[in-house]
Amino acid sequence: MDERTACIALSRIEGLNNFQKREIAFASGEIGPLFEGKRNHCIKGLTAPILSFRDWKGIGDDLKALEKMGADVLTIKDEEYPQLLREIPDAPVVLYRKGPLPLGANTLAIVGSRKASFEGMNLAEKIAETLSAAGITIVSGLARGIDAAAHKGALKGEGKTIGVLGCGIDICYPAENKRLFERMGDEAAVLTEYMPGEKPLHFHFPERNRIIAGLARGVLVIEASQRSGSLITARLGLEYGREVMAVPGSVFNEEYRGANMLIKEGARLVDGIGDIVTTCFPGIALVRKENVELDANEKYIYGLVGFQKVHIDEVIEKSAMEAKQVMAVLTQLEMKETIRQLPGGFYIKTAHS
Repeated sequence: MDERTACIALSRIEGLNNFQKREIAFASGEIGPLFEGKRNHCIKGLTAPILSFRDWKGIGDDLKALEKMGADVLTIKDEEYPQLLREIPDAPVVLYRKGPLPLGANTLAIVGSRKASFEGMNLAEKIAETLSAAGITIVSGLARGIDAAAHKGALKGEGKTIGVLGCGIDICYPAENKRLFERMGDEAAVLTEYMPGEKPLHFHFPERNRIIAGLARGVLVIEASQRSGSLITARLGLEYGREVMAVPGSVFNEEYRGANMLIKEGARLVDGIGDIVTTCFPGIALVRKENVELDANEKYIYGLVGFQKVHIDEVIEKSAMEAKQVMAVLTQLEMKETIRQLPGGFYIKTAHS
């Protein structure tokens, strides 16, 4: 029996937790002989669940399906398996992967609210794009809100991003992220510990969060309520010895209470991208983007739009210009990707600004 098949079988054994499976993988030398009743002296009390495994056909069928979809399998014994993740005590024995991106060591997890504000998503996108352009891989959970914004920003900065799923590699969840999911499978990387066809069950996501934290040198939280799953990722990061950082927000906004609480408990307060680099990646230099050339009117109107959304009526009122002229300038700024129009007639500076 080859070791890849044996590792997959070990990962699918019921009655053993992730800590036990990892311990077995490293205590046993080769895993294959365990399923033949050999070398069980290394794993006292755990023999019966291993010998009871029977679904070899299921593994074979899944390997064929993975090959057909262009996905592969990484086992905890493979050299390519991420070293940071391998070191955590409950590391998954198997990862299913789709996408060409190598899983390097300079990684940052960006997590936050699924109900994030436009400002929060804009910030996540800006941070991810800047860090990705500098060679840092952005890890997140491919959920709506902050996760999706972080992945999109990283793809703009050379595509260095990893999405960790709470379901099978062949399932896109949520469905609204299908285009992003497909693009990451083509240009970056999508990972999961769940076998093909496994549905996105509720308890999968806290388990998924340990992989996000385990892959990264640091965890950055942007907008998180006190019940946010991103706080689980942050606390796991602390357990694994990772740097935990958070962006502060208004005390009147429920979606910032979790992030503010993390700061009170000792997380690093982040008020600029430089804080992230000096904390987690001191040897990396940020890539400065060339400034977009703006004429006098564009500079003036651009100055009236901030990273907090502003309504067009307010821009017109503050500008003392004719509405038609303001609209024309806003259109020019959009074409130069320095601002973005939001639903309801609002505008905000973009991650390109």
